[in-house]
Amino acid sequence: MKIVHSIYNDGLFRLIIITSLVCGLEFCTSAAFSYIPPLLLKAGVSDSLTTWLMGCGPLMGFILCPVVGHASDRCRSRFGRRRPFILGFCITIIFCLILMPQSESIGQLLDSPKLGLILLIITCVLFDFASQACFNPCESLIYDTCKSTPQEASCFFVYSFMTSFGGCLGYLITAYDWSQSWLAYYIHGQEKITFIVILTFFTLTLCCTLMTANEKSFTDATIDEQLLIGNEQQHLTSTSSLDMTIWCKNIDFLLFKVIIRIVNVFVQLIIYLILTIVSSIRTIITMPFVLRRLALADCLSWSAIMTFNLFFTDYVGQTVYGGDPSSPEFSDERQLYDAGVRAGSFGLLFHCIVGAVYAPILKPLIYYFGIRLTFSFGMFVFVISMFVMYMSRNIIIVNAMASLSGLGMASLTSIPYTLVMLYHSNREVFFADSITIQNRGIGTVLGIIDSTYFASQIISSVLMGYIMLIFKSTLSYIVTSFFLGIFSIYFINRIVIKPPSGTKNLISPIYIRS
Repeated sequence: MKIVHSIYNDGLFRLIIITSLVCGLEFCTSAAFSYIPPLLLKAGVSDSLTTWLMGCGPLMGFILCPVVGHASDRCRSRFGRRRPFILGFCITIIFCLILMPQSESIGQLLDSPKLGLILLIITCVLFDFASQACFNPCESLIYDTCKSTPQEASCFFVYSFMTSFGGCLGYLITAYDWSQSWLAYYIHGQEKITFIVILTFFTLTLCCTLMTANEKSFTDATIDEQLLIGNEQQHLTSTSSLDMTIWCKNIDFLLFKVIIRIVNVFVQLIIYLILTIVSSIRTIITMPFVLRRLALADCLSWSAIMTFNLFFTDYVGQTVYGGDPSSPEFSDERQLYDAGVRAGSFGLLFHCIVGAVYAPILKPLIYYFGIRLTFSFGMFVFVISMFVMYMSRNIIIVNAMASLSGLGMASLTSIPYTLVMLYHSNREVFFADSITIQNRGIGTVLGIIDSTYFASQIISSVLMGYIMLIFKSTLSYIVTSFFLGIFSIYFINRIVIKPPSGTKNLISPIYIRS
């Protein structure tokens, strides 16, 4: 028991358990997104419409993610500031995981295939938003837990490792042919079995994180944050109160009172949401100079990688294997496409394995070579991988290049968040041009960076929608990723690393080497 207790109290082990939900989320998204484009295509949705639908969830995230970050900074719940938001997003994810593979069956049961298609589209978009937005409170939780501890300098490298490890597991189960397993005797269909495995693993990681994280409640928040909450709530009360309770005094019927109160609450909620969204958009527009530089590099890097990740299996199925997703169920073209999707999943699996191996050595690489060179190297390898992938139709070479592209992914899931910790720890210096951001919590700052991640998905989806209409070739996915990667390298080298001269450095030199 003493050994178990000492392991549990070990800081690194506890950090791994806390970040287990990040592993679960990446497992969930990597596995599900390997099937979402094929599911939509099989349901009769065109290539161009599929790419546009993949941009709807990120559009919601771009608008609402700063709202989530700001709201979690000011949450008063006795369960903590981050866990209520994590639980809400995760319940939505579970709901979508249950409905997505069953949407066609539900449509057939109700004798309305169109309704089944609509349900599939809604759940795909909602899942896309919830699974990506949930990373924001998770990142804030990791920061809150590791702040002023020995794990502060390494927490987001562990985060990057757990992200890549979750991706490894996710792509592994999609690459496996579940139709030959014992589960196939009870559940028919590759997608349905895969989604049940995803749901089980995701629920386990959710329980681990929620039970392990001992986060601070609202009473432990800073005085500035508490004053900010009080001022905003007073403003909302003065602007949204409709004095409907006065109307209720002369109404004898309880039903009318309930209806009026529901309307009152609904109106106040709408006004609150509008004011918060406007405030968040204003925060994004007026972000400090250092965040603007980081956000631009982050957005372009994510645009390159997300274009590759979202459409790689479709590219392998159609271009490398020569399959056709719109062919009849048991035709040769359809079987070739399905085989290509499974082969592409292996490439994405190796992509995540390389990222998981590379993530732990990023910290010493940054120490010896600096943040810019380390970050640029990861994206340079990604660009070279896209070029070789464009030139070759050999599945072994294509998957080998997909593996090497994991270096860029590992850099992107750790270095920007490490820089955010640097900026926020020295916000009086780095955020000197934005007093508003200086007084905001880490959730708001992470929300700004996460909104660039959503913006990258919007750019990828909308851009690929038009490109597919023009060129009608999945090879354009690789070409687009190549050019976006080149642009990202240029802006990575313009990221601000060191504080202005004459100011005091309050953080480890590992973070301020350029």
